[in-house]
Amino acid sequence: MADADVNITHELPAIDAQELEALKAVERRMLWLSTQMIHHANNVRPNPEKTKVGGHQASSASVISIVTALYFNFLRAGDRVSIKPHASPAYHAAQYLLGNLDRDYLPTLRQYKGLQAYPSRTKDPDPVDFSTGSVGLGAVAPVYAALASKYAQLHWGDDAVTSGRFVALMGDAELDEGNVWETVAEEAIRGLGNVIWIVDLNRQSLDRIIPGVRADRLKALFAGAGWRVFEAKYGTLLESAMAGPGGSALRRRIDEMSNEEYQALIRLKDGAELRSRISAVADAKYRSDILRALKSTPDDELRDLIANLGGHDLPKLIEVL
Repeated sequence: MADADVNITHELPAIDAQELEALKAVERRMLWLSTQMIHHANNVRPNPEKTKVGGHQASSASVISIVTALYFNFLRAGDRVSIKPHASPAYHAAQYLLGNLDRDYLPTLRQYKGLQAYPSRTKDPDPVDFSTGSVGLGAVAPVYAALASKYAQLHWGDDAVTSGRFVALMGDAELDEGNVWETVAEEAIRGLGNVIWIVDLNRQSLDRIIPGVRADRLKALFAGAGWRVFEAKYGTLLESAMAGPGGSALRRRIDEMSNEEYQALIRLKDGAELRSRISAVADAKYRSDILRALKSTPDDELRDLIANLGGHDLPKLIEVL
Protein backbone atom coordinates (compact mmCIF):
# COMPACT_ATOMS: atom_id res chain seq x y z
CA MET A 1 0.00 0.00 0.00
CA ALA A 2 1.51 3.31 -1.02
CA ASP A 3 0.34 6.74 0.06
CA ALA A 4 1.66 10.14 -0.99
CA ASP A 5 3.06 11.98 2.03
CA VAL A 6 0.34 11.47 4.63
CA ASN A 7 1.13 12.21 8.27
CA ILE A 8 -0.55 9.91 10.81
CA THR A 9 -1.38 12.16 13.77
CA HIS A 10 -4.01 10.10 15.61
CA GLU A 11 -4.25 6.62 17.08
CA LEU A 12 -5.88 4.00 14.90
CA PRO A 13 -9.38 3.07 16.10
CA ALA A 14 -9.70 -0.48 17.39
CA ILE A 15 -12.28 -2.73 15.77
CA ASP A 16 -14.39 -4.57 18.32
CA ALA A 17 -15.27 -8.26 18.12
CA GLN A 18 -18.90 -7.68 17.16
CA GLU A 19 -18.01 -5.39 14.27
CA LEU A 20 -15.32 -7.81 13.11
CA GLU A 21 -17.80 -10.70 13.00
CA ALA A 22 -20.21 -8.55 11.01
CA LEU A 23 -17.46 -7.68 8.52
CA LYS A 24 -16.48 -11.34 8.22
CA ALA A 25 -20.10 -12.19 7.40
CA VAL A 26 -20.10 -9.49 4.70
CA GLU A 27 -16.77 -10.82 3.40
CA ARG A 28 -18.14 -14.38 3.08
CA ARG A 29 -21.30 -13.14 1.40
CA MET A 30 -19.33 -11.08 -1.13
CA LEU A 31 -17.10 -14.04 -1.94
CA TRP A 32 -20.13 -16.25 -2.52
CA LEU A 33 -21.90 -13.63 -4.63
CA SER A 34 -18.92 -12.86 -6.86
CA THR A 35 -18.20 -16.56 -7.40
CA GLN A 36 -21.84 -17.30 -8.14
CA MET A 37 -22.06 -14.41 -10.61
CA ILE A 38 -19.15 -15.86 -12.60
CA HIS A 39 -20.46 -19.42 -12.35
CA HIS A 40 -23.89 -18.32 -13.58
CA ALA A 41 -22.39 -16.47 -16.55
CA ASN A 42 -20.38 -19.52 -17.61
CA ASN A 43 -22.53 -22.49 -16.65
CA VAL A 44 -26.15 -21.50 -16.02
CA ARG A 45 -27.09 -18.69 -18.40
CA PRO A 46 -28.16 -19.93 -21.86
CA ASN A 47 -25.19 -19.84 -24.24
CA PRO A 48 -26.20 -21.19 -27.67
CA GLU A 49 -22.86 -20.21 -29.21
CA LYS A 50 -20.91 -22.10 -26.51
CA THR A 51 -18.43 -19.23 -26.19
CA LYS A 52 -16.30 -18.87 -23.08
CA VAL A 53 -17.60 -16.01 -20.97
CA GLY A 54 -14.86 -15.92 -18.31
CA GLY A 55 -14.97 -13.62 -15.33
CA HIS A 56 -11.65 -13.67 -13.41
CA GLN A 57 -12.79 -15.58 -10.34
CA ALA A 58 -9.33 -15.73 -8.75
CA SER A 59 -8.78 -11.98 -9.20
CA SER A 60 -12.06 -11.29 -7.43
CA ALA A 61 -11.36 -13.69 -4.57
CA SER A 62 -7.94 -12.09 -4.13
CA VAL A 63 -9.40 -8.69 -3.22
CA ILE A 64 -12.54 -9.72 -1.31
CA SER A 65 -11.05 -8.80 2.08
CA ILE A 66 -9.64 -5.53 0.75
CA VAL A 67 -12.97 -4.50 -0.80
CA THR A 68 -14.73 -5.42 2.46
CA ALA A 69 -12.35 -3.29 4.52
CA LEU A 70 -12.69 -0.40 2.10
CA TYR A 71 -16.42 -0.22 1.46
CA PHE A 72 -17.71 -1.39 4.84
CA ASN A 73 -15.22 0.27 7.19
CA PHE A 74 -12.79 2.80 5.69
CA LEU A 75 -14.44 4.90 2.98
CA ARG A 76 -16.35 8.10 3.67
CA ALA A 77 -18.86 10.02 1.60
CA GLY A 78 -17.04 11.78 -1.23
CA ASP A 79 -14.15 9.31 -1.47
CA ARG A 80 -13.46 8.15 -5.04
CA VAL A 81 -12.19 4.65 -5.84
CA SER A 82 -10.85 2.91 -8.92
CA ILE A 83 -11.25 -0.85 -8.79
CA LYS A 84 -8.82 -3.50 -10.01
CA PRO A 85 -10.20 -4.23 -13.51
CA HIS A 86 -10.39 -8.01 -13.19
CA ALA A 87 -12.19 -7.76 -9.85
CA SER A 88 -15.44 -6.29 -11.17
CA PRO A 89 -17.57 -9.17 -9.78
CA ALA A 90 -16.30 -8.39 -6.26
CA TYR A 91 -17.12 -4.72 -6.77
CA HIS A 92 -20.63 -5.46 -8.04
CA ALA A 93 -21.22 -7.80 -5.10
CA ALA A 94 -20.26 -4.98 -2.71
CA GLN A 95 -22.55 -2.51 -4.46
CA TYR A 96 -25.45 -4.98 -4.26
CA LEU A 97 -24.96 -5.41 -0.50
CA LEU A 98 -24.76 -1.62 -0.11
CA GLY A 99 -28.09 -1.23 -1.89
CA ASN A 100 -26.60 0.43 -4.99
CA LEU A 101 -27.36 -2.40 -7.44
CA ASP A 102 -30.66 -4.07 -8.22
CA ARG A 103 -30.70 -7.83 -7.65
CA ASP A 104 -31.89 -8.46 -11.22
CA TYR A 105 -28.44 -7.47 -12.50
CA LEU A 106 -26.53 -10.15 -10.56
CA PRO A 107 -27.03 -12.87 -13.22
CA THR A 108 -26.02 -10.51 -16.06
CA LEU A 109 -22.21 -10.43 -15.76
CA ARG A 110 -20.67 -10.02 -19.25
CA GLN A 111 -24.11 -10.03 -20.80
CA TYR A 112 -25.24 -7.41 -23.33
CA LYS A 113 -26.43 -4.38 -21.31
CA GLY A 114 -25.57 -6.26 -18.13
CA LEU A 115 -22.72 -5.98 -15.64
CA GLN A 116 -19.48 -5.18 -17.42
CA ALA A 117 -16.35 -7.30 -17.45
CA TYR A 118 -14.43 -4.24 -16.22
CA PRO A 119 -15.97 -1.41 -14.16
CA SER A 120 -17.43 1.21 -16.49
CA ARG A 121 -18.83 4.65 -15.67
CA THR A 122 -21.05 4.67 -18.75
CA LYS A 123 -22.21 1.05 -19.07
CA ASP A 124 -22.57 -0.31 -15.55
CA PRO A 125 -25.86 0.22 -13.67
CA ASP A 126 -24.16 0.74 -10.30
CA PRO A 127 -22.06 3.84 -9.50
CA VAL A 128 -18.49 3.59 -10.81
CA ASP A 129 -16.01 6.39 -10.08
CA PHE A 130 -13.37 5.42 -12.66
CA SER A 131 -13.57 3.21 -15.74
CA THR A 132 -10.66 0.77 -15.45
CA GLY A 133 -10.86 -1.46 -18.53
CA SER A 134 -7.35 -0.54 -19.69
CA VAL A 135 -4.80 -2.08 -17.32
CA GLY A 136 -2.78 0.65 -15.60
CA LEU A 137 -5.32 3.40 -16.28
CA GLY A 138 -7.20 2.77 -13.05
CA ALA A 139 -4.00 3.20 -11.07
CA VAL A 140 -3.12 6.66 -12.36
CA ALA A 141 -6.56 8.21 -12.97
CA PRO A 142 -7.27 8.87 -9.25
CA VAL A 143 -3.89 10.60 -8.89
CA TYR A 144 -4.65 13.19 -11.54
CA ALA A 145 -8.23 13.52 -10.29
CA ALA A 146 -6.74 14.32 -6.88
CA LEU A 147 -4.45 16.86 -8.51
CA ALA A 148 -7.41 18.50 -10.24
CA SER A 149 -9.30 18.54 -6.93
CA LYS A 150 -6.36 20.25 -5.25
CA TYR A 151 -6.20 22.79 -8.07
CA ALA A 152 -9.91 23.57 -7.67
CA GLN A 153 -9.50 23.99 -3.92
CA LEU A 154 -6.55 26.37 -4.29
CA HIS A 155 -8.29 28.51 -6.91
CA TRP A 156 -11.94 28.50 -5.79
CA GLY A 157 -11.93 27.35 -2.18
CA ASP A 158 -13.34 24.35 -0.33
CA ASP A 159 -16.81 24.83 -1.81
CA ALA A 160 -15.44 23.85 -5.23
CA VAL A 161 -14.29 20.45 -3.97
CA THR A 162 -16.82 17.62 -4.06
CA SER A 163 -14.43 14.71 -3.55
CA GLY A 164 -12.53 13.43 -0.54
CA ARG A 165 -9.74 10.89 -0.76
CA PHE A 166 -8.74 9.13 -3.96
CA VAL A 167 -8.07 5.40 -3.72
CA ALA A 168 -6.76 3.05 -6.41
CA LEU A 169 -6.96 -0.71 -5.94
CA MET A 170 -4.75 -2.52 -8.46
CA GLY A 171 -3.07 -5.83 -9.14
CA ASP A 172 0.69 -6.13 -8.93
CA ALA A 173 0.89 -6.98 -12.64
CA GLU A 174 -0.55 -3.54 -13.43
CA LEU A 175 2.73 -2.10 -12.18
CA ASP A 176 4.32 -3.41 -15.37
CA GLU A 177 2.68 -0.50 -17.20
CA GLY A 178 5.00 2.40 -17.98
CA ASN A 179 2.40 5.10 -17.30
CA VAL A 180 2.25 3.93 -13.68
CA TRP A 181 5.90 4.75 -13.00
CA GLU A 182 5.70 8.01 -14.92
CA THR A 183 2.95 8.97 -12.47
CA VAL A 184 4.76 7.71 -9.37
CA ALA A 185 7.75 9.93 -10.19
CA GLU A 186 5.70 12.95 -11.32
CA GLU A 187 6.93 16.01 -9.44
CA ALA A 188 3.52 17.71 -9.50
CA ILE A 189 1.95 15.08 -7.23
CA ARG A 190 4.48 15.33 -4.40
CA GLY A 191 2.71 16.18 -1.17
CA LEU A 192 -0.82 15.66 -2.49
CA GLY A 193 -1.75 13.83 0.69
CA ASN A 194 -5.15 12.52 -0.43
CA VAL A 195 -4.08 9.64 -2.68
CA ILE A 196 -3.82 6.00 -1.63
CA TRP A 197 -2.71 3.14 -3.87
CA ILE A 198 -3.45 -0.40 -2.71
CA VAL A 199 -1.44 -3.04 -4.54
CA ASP A 200 -2.90 -6.55 -4.43
CA LEU A 201 0.39 -8.44 -4.47
CA ASN A 202 -0.82 -11.96 -5.32
CA ARG A 203 1.96 -12.69 -7.86
CA GLN A 204 -0.59 -13.87 -10.44
CA SER A 205 -0.75 -12.44 -13.95
CA LEU A 206 -2.20 -13.48 -17.28
CA ASP A 207 1.34 -13.23 -18.67
CA ARG A 208 3.56 -14.64 -15.93
CA ILE A 209 4.09 -15.42 -12.27
CA ILE A 210 5.33 -12.27 -10.54
CA PRO A 211 8.62 -13.12 -8.76
CA GLY A 212 8.59 -12.88 -4.99
CA VAL A 213 11.61 -10.56 -4.88
CA ARG A 214 9.52 -7.94 -6.70
CA ALA A 215 7.81 -6.84 -3.48
CA ASP A 216 11.00 -5.38 -2.01
CA ARG A 217 11.87 -3.74 -5.32
CA LEU A 218 8.43 -2.12 -5.52
CA LYS A 219 8.69 -0.76 -1.99
CA ALA A 220 12.10 0.73 -2.79
CA LEU A 221 10.83 2.32 -6.01
CA PHE A 222 7.84 3.94 -4.29
CA ALA A 223 9.92 5.14 -1.34
CA GLY A 224 12.58 6.51 -3.66
CA ALA A 225 9.93 8.61 -5.40
CA GLY A 226 8.74 10.11 -2.11
CA TRP A 227 5.76 7.87 -1.38
CA ARG A 228 5.13 6.47 2.09
CA VAL A 229 4.82 2.69 1.93
CA PHE A 230 2.76 0.58 4.32
CA GLU A 231 2.83 -3.20 4.13
CA ALA A 232 0.22 -5.78 5.14
CA LYS A 233 2.26 -8.92 4.52
CA TYR A 234 1.19 -11.13 7.41
CA GLY A 235 -2.14 -11.29 9.22
CA THR A 236 -2.65 -10.68 12.93
CA LEU A 237 -2.54 -14.39 13.88
CA LEU A 238 0.73 -15.04 12.10
CA GLU A 239 2.27 -11.80 13.37
CA SER A 240 1.37 -12.85 16.91
CA ALA A 241 3.14 -16.19 16.44
CA MET A 242 6.14 -14.41 14.94
CA ALA A 243 6.32 -12.09 17.95
CA GLY A 244 6.57 -14.99 20.41
CA PRO A 245 9.37 -17.40 21.31
CA GLY A 246 11.00 -18.72 18.14
CA GLY A 247 8.95 -16.33 16.05
CA SER A 248 11.89 -14.78 14.23
CA ALA A 249 12.81 -18.23 12.91
CA LEU A 250 9.26 -18.80 11.69
CA ARG A 251 9.28 -15.43 9.92
CA ARG A 252 12.64 -16.19 8.33
CA ARG A 253 11.42 -19.61 7.16
CA ILE A 254 8.32 -18.20 5.47
CA ASP A 255 10.14 -15.15 4.10
CA GLU A 256 12.81 -17.28 2.48
CA MET A 257 10.70 -20.08 1.02
CA SER A 258 9.66 -20.00 -2.62
CA ASN A 259 6.12 -19.14 -3.59
CA GLU A 260 5.74 -22.68 -4.97
CA GLU A 261 6.66 -24.25 -1.62
CA TYR A 262 4.40 -21.89 0.31
CA GLN A 263 1.42 -22.62 -1.96
CA ALA A 264 2.02 -26.35 -1.52
CA LEU A 265 2.22 -26.07 2.27
CA ILE A 266 -1.05 -24.17 2.74
CA ARG A 267 -2.86 -26.84 0.71
CA LEU A 268 -1.88 -29.63 3.11
CA LYS A 269 -4.86 -30.91 5.10
CA ASP A 270 -2.74 -32.92 7.53
CA GLY A 271 -1.51 -30.53 10.22
CA ALA A 272 1.18 -32.93 11.44
CA GLU A 273 2.64 -33.18 7.95
CA LEU A 274 2.55 -29.40 7.59
CA ARG A 275 4.39 -29.00 10.89
CA SER A 276 7.02 -31.50 9.77
CA ARG A 277 7.55 -29.91 6.37
CA ILE A 278 7.69 -26.29 7.52
CA SER A 279 10.34 -27.23 10.09
CA ALA A 280 12.34 -29.34 7.61
CA VAL A 281 15.56 -27.32 7.75
CA ALA A 282 19.13 -28.58 8.17
CA ASP A 283 20.16 -26.51 11.19
CA ALA A 284 18.94 -28.12 14.44
CA LYS A 285 18.48 -24.87 16.37
CA TYR A 286 16.69 -23.25 13.45
CA ARG A 287 14.31 -26.23 13.34
CA SER A 288 13.82 -26.14 17.10
CA ASP A 289 12.93 -22.44 17.05
CA ILE A 290 10.37 -22.94 14.27
CA LEU A 291 8.71 -25.74 16.23
CA ARG A 292 8.73 -23.59 19.38
CA ALA A 293 6.89 -20.81 17.53
CA LEU A 294 4.23 -23.29 16.42
CA LYS A 295 4.01 -25.24 19.70
CA SER A 296 0.80 -23.65 20.96
CA THR A 297 -1.04 -24.11 17.65
CA PRO A 298 -2.95 -27.42 17.34
CA ASP A 299 -2.56 -29.45 14.15
CA ASP A 300 -6.12 -28.71 13.04
CA GLU A 301 -5.45 -24.94 13.23
CA LEU A 302 -1.95 -24.90 11.81
CA ARG A 303 -2.89 -24.45 8.16
CA ASP A 304 -5.08 -21.43 8.99
CA LEU A 305 -2.15 -19.91 10.88
CA ILE A 306 0.43 -20.42 8.12
CA ALA A 307 -2.03 -19.14 5.48
CA ASN A 308 -2.87 -16.01 7.49
CA LEU A 309 -1.64 -13.32 5.08
CA GLY A 310 -2.34 -9.62 5.53
CA GLY A 311 -4.29 -9.22 2.31
CA HIS A 312 -6.95 -11.60 3.63
CA ASP A 313 -6.93 -10.51 7.28
CA LEU A 314 -9.54 -7.86 8.06
CA PRO A 315 -8.00 -6.62 11.36
CA LYS A 316 -4.62 -6.13 9.67
CA LEU A 317 -6.12 -4.38 6.64
CA ILE A 318 -8.16 -2.03 8.82
CA GLU A 319 -5.09 -1.28 10.96
CA VAL A 320 -2.99 -0.38 7.91
CA LEU A 321 -5.74 1.69 6.28
